[in-house]
Amino acid sequence: MEESSELPLPDAFLDFLKANGLDPSIYTASDSTPRYIRLKPGCEAYIQEVEADMECKLEKVGWLPGFYSLPPDIRIASSKAYQEGKIYGIDAASGAAVIALGISPGDHVLDLCAAPGAKLCMISELLGDSGSVTGIDVARHRIAACRTMLQKYALGDRCRLFVADGTTFSLLPVEFHSNSKSLEEKGDTFREWTSRRPYKERKKAIKAMKTVDSPLVSGTQHPELIFYGRHSGVVGLYSGELYSTVCESEISSRGYDKVLVDAECTHDGSIRHIQKFENWGWTTLQRRVLDAERTNSLTVLQFKLLSNGFRLLKVGGLLVYSTCSLTVAQNEDVVELFLKENASAELQEVDAAKNWPCKSGRIPKTLRFDPLTSQTSGLFVAKFKKLVRKNQTFESQSSDAENSPIEQVALTVPVTDDPSLPTFTFRTLVLGTLACVLLSFLNQFFWYRREPLSITSISAQIAVVPLGHLMASTITRRVFFRGRAWEFTLNSGPFNVKEHVLITIFANSGAGNVYAIHVVSAVKIFYKKNLTFVVSLLVVFTTQVLGFGWAGLFRRYLVEPAAMWWPQNLVQVSLFRALHEREKRPKGGLTRNQFFLIAFTCSFAYYVFPGYLFPMLTCLSWICWTFPTSVFAHQLGSGLHGLGIGAFGFDWSSISSYLGSPLASPWFATANIAAGFLLVMYVITPIAYWLNVYKAKTFPIFSDGLFTSAGQSYNISAIIDENFHLDMDAYERTGPLYLSTFFAMYYGVNFACLAATIVHVFLFHGREMWQLSKSALQEKKMDVHTKLMRKYKQVPQWWFMCILLVNIVATIFTCQYYNDQLQLPWWGILLACCVALFFTLPVGVIFATTNQMPSLNVITEYIIGYLYPGYPVANICFKVYGYISMKQAITFLEDFKLGHYMKIPPRAMFMAQVVGTVVSALVHLGTAWWLMDSIPDICDRALLPAGSPWTCPGDHVFYDASVIWGLIGPRRIFGDLGHYSAINWFFLAGAVAPVVVWLAHKAFPDKHWIRLINMPVLLGATVNMPPATAVNYSSWILIGFASGFIAFRYYRGWWSRHNYVLSGSLDAGLAFMGVLIYLCLGMEHVRLNWWGADSDGCPLASCPTAEGVIIKGCPVL
Repeated sequence: MEESSELPLPDAFLDFLKANGLDPSIYTASDSTPRYIRLKPGCEAYIQEVEADMECKLEKVGWLPGFYSLPPDIRIASSKAYQEGKIYGIDAASGAAVIALGISPGDHVLDLCAAPGAKLCMISELLGDSGSVTGIDVARHRIAACRTMLQKYALGDRCRLFVADGTTFSLLPVEFHSNSKSLEEKGDTFREWTSRRPYKERKKAIKAMKTVDSPLVSGTQHPELIFYGRHSGVVGLYSGELYSTVCESEISSRGYDKVLVDAECTHDGSIRHIQKFENWGWTTLQRRVLDAERTNSLTVLQFKLLSNGFRLLKVGGLLVYSTCSLTVAQNEDVVELFLKENASAELQEVDAAKNWPCKSGRIPKTLRFDPLTSQTSGLFVAKFKKLVRKNQTFESQSSDAENSPIEQVALTVPVTDDPSLPTFTFRTLVLGTLACVLLSFLNQFFWYRREPLSITSISAQIAVVPLGHLMASTITRRVFFRGRAWEFTLNSGPFNVKEHVLITIFANSGAGNVYAIHVVSAVKIFYKKNLTFVVSLLVVFTTQVLGFGWAGLFRRYLVEPAAMWWPQNLVQVSLFRALHEREKRPKGGLTRNQFFLIAFTCSFAYYVFPGYLFPMLTCLSWICWTFPTSVFAHQLGSGLHGLGIGAFGFDWSSISSYLGSPLASPWFATANIAAGFLLVMYVITPIAYWLNVYKAKTFPIFSDGLFTSAGQSYNISAIIDENFHLDMDAYERTGPLYLSTFFAMYYGVNFACLAATIVHVFLFHGREMWQLSKSALQEKKMDVHTKLMRKYKQVPQWWFMCILLVNIVATIFTCQYYNDQLQLPWWGILLACCVALFFTLPVGVIFATTNQMPSLNVITEYIIGYLYPGYPVANICFKVYGYISMKQAITFLEDFKLGHYMKIPPRAMFMAQVVGTVVSALVHLGTAWWLMDSIPDICDRALLPAGSPWTCPGDHVFYDASVIWGLIGPRRIFGDLGHYSAINWFFLAGAVAPVVVWLAHKAFPDKHWIRLINMPVLLGATVNMPPATAVNYSSWILIGFASGFIAFRYYRGWWSRHNYVLSGSLDAGLAFMGVLIYLCLGMEHVRLNWWGADSDGCPLASCPTAEGVIIKGCPVL
């Protein structure tokens, strides 16, 4: 080393050193402090070549691996080794700060004050081939210097650099995104080694920066991206995707592993920095170092940088705070204040510092380098670890408690939200309305055909994804009327998941049939009565919208409580996540999106077999094949017309069409349905049939038909006169109605299910309902989803009440003013509203917890049929207002819960539902009216040409029900004038059954399985039979067992990632192939004629077994 020489220091600086307890002698060796370089890994063999180039001996720094010292007068920038990128200059003290972090390969590291870039190079070296480093600096030219240095040394592959304010920077490491995007085809994706954002985005940012105060950020407050390497996690992202924000709660798990805060300071510990003031003038030293105001502002900045860096650190992560100042105010004082305000921060020993030439700071575990004793620049180092706070342990535990207590929800629904995502946008309105109109038109159009086609909302849910991205990439982002109250834009940025959810809500409105259209069809077509378009519109509109009122009343009970978890929504949530979330493919596994695409493709390709080529796959009844001539065997084995013993279907449409997806059903509900199905199908029905109860052997064992006492089909048209009233003489001649044994049991379990629903909800949920009634917004426990939704404006209750009251008034007016067309008196409307009001809550509770909905269809017909017999149109109107308004309310509540899970602002959800419902009602009615006016003799099978598809099977069933319940009336079936009055005892049985379970639960509270016995679900298991058949249930139960019991219990990881995605993909593949087959082959009636096209190969299953009954195709016993 050269001889030391003293640096002449002004008196003001000496006073500054004295005030901070610093020895002026540390600055006396101004020319003896060596320079340091770091040799780039892999260049060790070039040591002698570097020494020859620099004409000096490189001394290895024993306490700092990879570092070499050389005389202070050597200018490394002029050396060939430096120019070729074999070495770079970095002070040993700065290198020590990096080593103190303990960086390991795979870490995600944040350098909050990255310039001039030597530390970034060293961090990149230590990371190797994994992990990432993010560099931040407030000045563009300093970040540009970092970029240049990283590119020079080819160390920038895993680095991303931002011009940003380190005190507010909030981006987490990019870990999950799709690298499958084609960088050649996608012009709006980030590409490797790009120095700035795409041109269009930069141009927009420049314009936006002119309107904001800070030049560091764009109008969206996103940091300006300057540089990103090919493995930084940025390449392949869409512009804007990088800046997606996350909830603060995610930082603990997805934050940075290591953070370096080498904060801006007065640089009084750097001899070379002090030397510069001799050239610049000591007045500059006074302004930059000695000025108290500047020092105070620096300490505030240092504290903010330290606090923000620590905030972005994951739990268990490490942070190093360092400055090249030796003053207490910028070091120990900042550390003390930080520790005081951050209970989760703990000072750590720097394990690597055992041999370092440094001293302990005034606070234990902190370190100080000074030029005299350390032979480095001055440096202060403090190392922190982020712990779980004492109160955070409670918060974490409460977070688990606040997360849904339903494990399926906790495993499926994200607990994060990005409130900045736009929701009710131009894209939402256009695509949502388009989906609603198309689905409404197509579903109503195909409804009247002999083989109705139902196009579900999942078709639109998949189809709008590319359309949404197309609109996002092509429509102008110009903001119209900027700065005014009516400011809007046609393109709000990238297509996001919240827009997708709202579009799906629109599509849901058009996906099903509008039930009130049945009233219009029955009156105009079957009863040949005059019904004007205005009256039809009023009936359709009021029945559809009336449900909003009931939904508003019961929202607090059926949406916000975590226990009301609506299982079917988890399929939608999983599908949305699969389509929108970017995730890293697990080793040996698939991402949700990849799994969805594979399952969707398989489902799409496979459905051509059961849907067209091999229809027998819908129901394989092997007993019938074994005994082809035995009526008894066919009754036992037929999955479509018998008990279905051993029958199974390999057709997802038959499995999920009546009970919903078995993959969405919780196991306890599946078990209850299995028990109820076994009880009714394999105990009650066989015993009643073979004991010949109600002349059971005279009729098929399983049928929804109506029969005479001789076993022949009942001719309903023969008992109706020309005025569509009951012809009593004809009725007496024909005789009373008879039902198959199973169909009689069907009505019985319907009665039992309704009674059990009311009693069950009262016993098991009554206390919760009462507490929610007393204080809806002050629940003792709110799950995380309810808490996140609190930030959005709620839909005022008076909105729902206005809709409810206006609709009730409009309905009463419609039925009174047009009573000659609708027959229903005003008190019938009020009674129907009371029925809907009474049953919406209990039915909603059962559906929200089990995914099974008890039906009000029968009870509404039963009530009005007793009170107002002989008026079939009044009967169907009462059913529509009493049953459908409740069902609509349940649908709206289910959609609200989906919005709850996906964090959709309630008012946006409300608007989507209202607009979708109105559009759907108008399109459905318009399509139906057009078809009824344009197709002669539509639905009249006697007058239609042979082979005409317009036979309206659904409307015939609706019409038959109006005759049975409205004309004949329940009294002649289940009353004192009928044969089935004993069926009414099922009401009592249904009411008693939940009481037995409740008493058993109270008697054995430790037997948790008792509470899982759900009598409404168990007794109502077969309410879908018919039209559902045994094979629908047996197949559904087996799949539900495999998913809800085996997979959920033994393969929990696979289940949580793929179960609901599989359900959605099977539905989607089936929907698209079903539409394709129908349009290409079904409309042209192209059929295959071979044995595999037979239904189930059980032609004798519908034959009676009583002696002397003659039925075509059946043997006479």
